Amino acid sequence: MYNAAIIGISGFGDTHYRDLKDGVETGRLNLLGATVINQTEEADKCDWLKGQGTALYTDWQLMLDELAGKIDICFIPTGISMHAPMAIAAMRSGANVFVEKPAAATVQDVAAIQRVADETGKFVAVGYQFIYQPDVAQIKQLLVDGKLGKIISIKSNALWSRDSLYYNRNGWAGKLKVNGEWVLDSQFNNANAHFLNVMSFLVGKTFATAAKIDSCYAELYRAHAIESPDTACLRATADDGIKLYFFGTHACFENTAIDTVIRGELGTIKWRYYGDDDIEVTLNDGKVEHYPKTPIAEYRQHVMASLEKRLTDPGTLICDLQIAGEQTLWNNGAYESSVVNQLAKTDFVVDNNGERVKVEINNIHEIIGQSFEQEKMFSELNVPWSVKGTEVDLSSYKYFNGGKIM
Repeated sequence: MYNAAIIGISGFGDTHYRDLKDGVETGRLNLLGATVINQTEEADKCDWLKGQGTALYTDWQLMLDELAGKIDICFIPTGISMHAPMAIAAMRSGANVFVEKPAAATVQDVAAIQRVADETGKFVAVGYQFIYQPDVAQIKQLLVDGKLGKIISIKSNALWSRDSLYYNRNGWAGKLKVNGEWVLDSQFNNANAHFLNVMSFLVGKTFATAAKIDSCYAELYRAHAIESPDTACLRATADDGIKLYFFGTHACFENTAIDTVIRGELGTIKWRYYGDDDIEVTLNDGKVEHYPKTPIAEYRQHVMASLEKRLTDPGTLICDLQIAGEQTLWNNGAYESSVVNQLAKTDFVVDNNGERVKVEINNIHEIIGQSFEQEKMFSELNVPWSVKGTEVDLSSYKYFNGGKIM
């Protein structure tokens, strides 16, 4: 049994709360403290917490100070701009950390978290759920074992509808900065950040590392009434020449199945996030192999199991800061490559259904489908509203200071 604490139980924090609640009820952990700034709104959860003997706080630093040396792992499902200061403070109080994705908004914040992890000897796990799943481990092992030979490219597409309620759910959604601190919220740094993260992990040279991104190119667009991009095409090049592609949008009315395809000299691997499809390996000699997918309903079980094992076994795979940090590097590089281009009102349609306002970019399903298939940026397809970005060298990139946003 181990001791845990949590900062925030609302929004996605509810997922962490339910994970910890299950851990308490199954006798796996003690939940020593919880910081809840909206205790009136979360009265039922607070009643349950108090019933378990959990100390409630409205000040997260006070919680860490009072419980210093007693917490084995602190869960931090808070806004992006708070990830670095909270993770650093938690480690200095003696706790390991599980912080929600992304690790931080900027590469310098990730580096600061890593320095404190090195100083304190504590681990930091990041909430990119895919990294903890058996099916992702299976794909990674196939690639490390040379199943596809030399890897040429990996690509993901993600058309996930999000409406105005999504962007109004808190004070930082859809924002680039909040209170002077970088957030860089976007579909590729929040909901779809998982796919950038898992792509760089899968093509990493060793089983437990992500690929080092050397350069990137981006085209960023927005149709929603927000600051950040809701639509993007991204290309990165790893230090061994592997190409990584992401094509995604929140400016669509319907979700589609999300595909990740890995191309190698000897064949391809296709992994579909939604649906009942198995992982499919198609080799150039015509042989087709299938591997089971981890049910999405089991994701959190595997996350928690990995965290609990990591407390006593340093060899346990978690999404550490090296793996998570490549997504942050790619994210920062995207803003060095492209401005956030506002689409004209004639380029999208609006569905205003009371409180929920949705938008869909004209022909976006076809555009992303074609880009994904051909591994081409929107401008390379001559999409009328597309605007070219620039190739950015990230091989020695250490500091994000606004890129083309400023």
